Amino acid sequence: MLKIYNWIYAFRLNTLPLSLSGIILSSFISFSEKGIFNLNILIWSSITSILLQILSNLANDYGDGIKNLDNINSIGPKRTIQSCMISKNQMIIALIIFSILSFISHMILLYYSFKDQMIMIMIVIFIIGIFICIFSAIKYTIGNNPYGYIGLGDLSVLIFFGLISLEGNYYLYNHIFNYKLLLLCFSLGFLTVSVLNINNMRDIENDKKYGKYTIPVIIGLPNAKIYHTLLMIVPFILSIIYVFITYKSIYQYLFILLIIPTIMHLKKIYHNHDFNHELNIAIYINIFYTLLMGIGFIL
Repeated sequence: MLKIYNWIYAFRLNTLPLSLSGIILSSFISFSEKGIFNLNILIWSSITSILLQILSNLANDYGDGIKNLDNINSIGPKRTIQSCMISKNQMIIALIIFSILSFISHMILLYYSFKDQMIMIMIVIFIIGIFICIFSAIKYTIGNNPYGYIGLGDLSVLIFFGLISLEGNYYLYNHIFNYKLLLLCFSLGFLTVSVLNINNMRDIENDKKYGKYTIPVIIGLPNAKIYHTLLMIVPFILSIIYVFITYKSIYQYLFILLIIPTIMHLKKIYHNHDFNHELNIAIYINIFYTLLMGIGFIL
């Protein structure tokens, strides 16, 4: 039972809902626009995203572990390798398994999306895409020059959790790109980056000590809080613009209800350092933004 707990802990279950936000929202929007919905695409998109997120979490644990980025005594979550919860060899095997599972799941997803019209060029592009996703998940903290150590983690989250997750999944349903949707891609991407930013603000001293140059380490904690404010406020502005140009009903503005908890969240970010609690709040805001935005489009 202890071994099972160790792996569940390493998976970082609280981060998994973030990987589903773009998929869920794209499903809502696709259905509201054209009545298009495919349960198989929803299921296999979700499975693929969860597998990639777990792969990224394990790679992060392994990468920090082998670089001796010790946070055992910090306020953040323990790394399983340094805590001797999981061995390095076991983690390597897990990385291989989840890479293979992610690829298989992605191929099944492509089958359900393109089985009626086999567009070979797009299939090749999506296959290349999954390799890029797997490589990016692993390269975040692993290798000689992991991009998570040079301040590029935020850009990666914006691309994968915003642009690829939302626009990419919308394409799987409709086989066309929706350029207006880029507004929501950036909105959702920024909200997800805000979760990473809180995590990095929490670990700023530890990361600085061991040479992990996240955005808060580079710009300092006061500026990181200003950056966090922009990450939380800009999505509301972009979303209002998107609703304005795609307006169908007043229910599309349901997401505005989140402004109050967002302001409360930002006040706490500025006035206390309980980043673990506020990290969970940012995750909840992300989830409810997805649900309220999506529900607003189908009401």
